Amino acid sequence: MKPFTQLPDGAEIFIDTNIFVLAGAAGNLGTQCQELLSRVRQRHIRGFTATFVVAEVTHRVMVNEARAQLQRTARETVERLQQDPALIRSLTRHLAVASDIGKAGVDILPLTVKDLHASKAYRRDYGLLTNDSLIVAVMRNQRLRHLASHDGGFSRVAGLQLWNPGRE
Repeated sequence: MKPFTQLPDGAEIFIDTNIFVLAGAAGNLGTQCQELLSRVRQRHIRGFTATFVVAEVTHRVMVNEARAQLQRTARETVERLQQDPALIRSLTRHLAVASDIGKAGVDILPLTVKDLHASKAYRRDYGLLTNDSLIVAVMRNQRLRHLASHDGGFSRVAGLQLWNPGRE
């Protein structure tokens, strides 16, 4: 793992869910993620993500907004959201996620059937969770080597260079 600050200009990097979520948080990790996205916005580096990552970010933003209102655990909040469509309709932050990611200059890649099938090998070979294996499949399909993530599990994957906000 290497810190974002060492990522060279001109690099092409896939951005994981947790980087977008952390960018909305206070503290050192949030600041580092915001700076990475700023470099993408300024075209110093080229950022990529995938449709399913945007969906996951949208879900987390929705749950976090509801959780702040309800003052409940994440599990309790999700259960409440499933039972209360009016609560979902009252939430607004999640509505801007896809647009905000696109406006930040991040290219949003599709998930293909080929990626779905390729991801099986990454779960089997590296012990990755489903969405993590999909990230690797999309990256390989697009010939991307650099990955921005706060998930150390990707360090098991041969051929990826993992960039992390927590290492200086």
